[in-house]
Amino acid sequence: MTSASFDADKLQRVKTVELTTTGRRSGKPRAVKIWFVVDGPRSILVQHVAKKPAMWYRNLSKSPQVRVDFGDGPIDAVATPLESVDEVQAVVEQIGKKYWSYRIIRLFGAAKEAVAARIEIV
Repeated sequence: MTSASFDADKLQRVKTVELTTTGRRSGKPRAVKIWFVVDGPRSILVQHVAKKPAMWYRNLSKSPQVRVDFGDGPIDAVATPLESVDEVQAVVEQIGKKYWSYRIIRLFGAAKEAVAARIEIV
């Protein structure tokens, strides 16, 4: 898939995205498969809930140039960490609507903190 062929409607049915960040210490590519929701014609939202922010979040906070792969090949993108508690909570709620199993997971991790980012396809 190229950025020109990014199809937000098609992505509504895709379950995970492979997000590749640059290691903040190593400078090496680091890939992780995560859940996402479509946020617009060229944008997705990702999040993580745990006691500490995920490594991918820490990495993109330092280096926002990322790649995403929905199964058709990598696409260059730019990530922006979401700072507002309300924005992060809105992403968590959207993830919960798309992935029913996420609601079960949240029941057992309600005291954990969440982080989120918007990823814009370039």
